[in-house]
Amino acid sequence: MQALITRNDIAKYRQISKTPNDSKLNEMILDAQLLDIQPLLGEKLFNAVIASPESYPDLLDGSSYEYEGTTYTNYGLKMAIAYFTYARYMMFSLVTDTPFSVVEKINNDTSRPVEGTTKKTIYQLNRESAFKIWENVALWLIRTGNSEYKKYCGKNTNRSMRFSKII
Repeated sequence: MQALITRNDIAKYRQISKTPNDSKLNEMILDAQLLDIQPLLGEKLFNAVIASPESYPDLLDGSSYEYEGTTYTNYGLKMAIAYFTYARYMMFSLVTDTPFSVVEKINNDTSRPVEGTTKKTIYQLNRESAFKIWENVALWLIRTGNSEYKKYCGKNTNRSMRFSKII
């Protein structure tokens, strides 16, 4: 499957190191596309965008548009994918599966067991931001009358985050 964004697209919205493993980041981009974006767009539109991204510049890159006499801004699907990817990157990028267990790499010679509370908070906050951006893109799809998206309107678009505290 084709990745719809690159490291540079993520760097437009979130501060991301220039040195991490690109194959790990690309894995996170594909996960965000498949697990976060596909259910929101719907299978038919998602597959059309993957097959021919150049046919959807306003959807991917965003644009300004008029609706009922007011000018709005569509932030673009790339921005939503960047936030979903960044959330995954913050949560999982340093986690490496080794023969000795899952560890967090500190440098080339040192690793330690993964501690996740701070990463989980950053992950959840970035996912919430990604959903807000997605809501903006969904409004653009609805307001501009995207017929492929209308079939899925109301399905999987009202996802919300739930927080619970285990004592």
